[in-house]
Amino acid sequence: MHKIMIVDDNMANLIMAKKTLEDIYEVIPVSSGISALECLLDMPEPPDLVLLDVDMPNVNGFQVISEMKNVPKLENIPIVFLTAQDDDTTELESYNLGAVDYIKKPYTSLLLKKRVDIQIKLMEQQNKLKEFNDSLNGVVQDKSKKIVEMQYSIVEMCVELLGRRDGFSADHARRVERYMDVFFSEIIRSGKYEVNADDSITLCFASKIHDIGKMSIRDNVMIMPSNYMNEPEQMKVHTLLGADAIAKFANVQTGSGFFSFAYNMCRSHHEKWDGTGYPDKLAGMNIPFEARVLAIVNKYDIMRTRPVNGRIMSHQEAMVLINTMRGTFFEPMLVDIFMKCSPEIEKISVHNK
Repeated sequence: MHKIMIVDDNMANLIMAKKTLEDIYEVIPVSSGISALECLLDMPEPPDLVLLDVDMPNVNGFQVISEMKNVPKLENIPIVFLTAQDDDTTELESYNLGAVDYIKKPYTSLLLKKRVDIQIKLMEQQNKLKEFNDSLNGVVQDKSKKIVEMQYSIVEMCVELLGRRDGFSADHARRVERYMDVFFSEIIRSGKYEVNADDSITLCFASKIHDIGKMSIRDNVMIMPSNYMNEPEQMKVHTLLGADAIAKFANVQTGSGFFSFAYNMCRSHHEKWDGTGYPDKLAGMNIPFEARVLAIVNKYDIMRTRPVNGRIMSHQEAMVLINTMRGTFFEPMLVDIFMKCSPEIEKISVHNK
């Protein structure tokens, strides 16, 4: 049974309203604004609706609703004003303060009952809509979780298969993800790029499949020696092969989201800031942001894991070399941010040796 509070200092009006509604609702009659506020604050479960007289001594109806709007458990209770005043200013003030309806005195029992019934039915419909939306949100969240789980499984499967081709790419992909996590945290702290924490998680995860195109490269090409400055020409097509595979099975035109990020990183992580990279010879800001970030991380890991002249670079040597590549290979501002990550980057590289 719905609970209705009636607040009116006129005892005859209070009794009439109570008798009109008590057969259908639980009615709480109160004879003053002060008593109404005290009762509302003390009630474990607030009423579903308050019928509130405007013209009361000491604390009037406008003061009562103003106090209620400052109390979290009371602020959303529907208020219907009752008043003998017959002017537009009072009615307008009632609505401005948050009332849902306004009944002029004198009113009949039938009118009062009808107006209360309308508000209760409206409240029930709103509650049902909220329940439906909550249920719908639960379904959407569950489906979103399943999609993320599926994406994770597919990525890990691709990384595992790629690792079996050359014995290197799986570990490289996992290191890249960890480097990207550190790098993006510093990028966000810098405030110089419009990227949020949620996107950074997706970007780091998608970076693991930036070399997925190598799964289509011939075995004799895969085993050719390569390092940070020298990659076989036949290998360069892996950027297009990976991007095309993603585009074939996913919508990559949305500009954000896992597959769009993965596509951009697959295709453009070997582009260079000065436009001399591949496959599209993009330059500067025309290179997708996520690919500009990955380019630095990817090059660092190759420097730290692929020998040149029989030796692998130290962390310090790799960082110095990357700094010399600012403005040619890499975006200068991103290089500056990467340099600030140096201690954390070194920890990851040493731990994963």
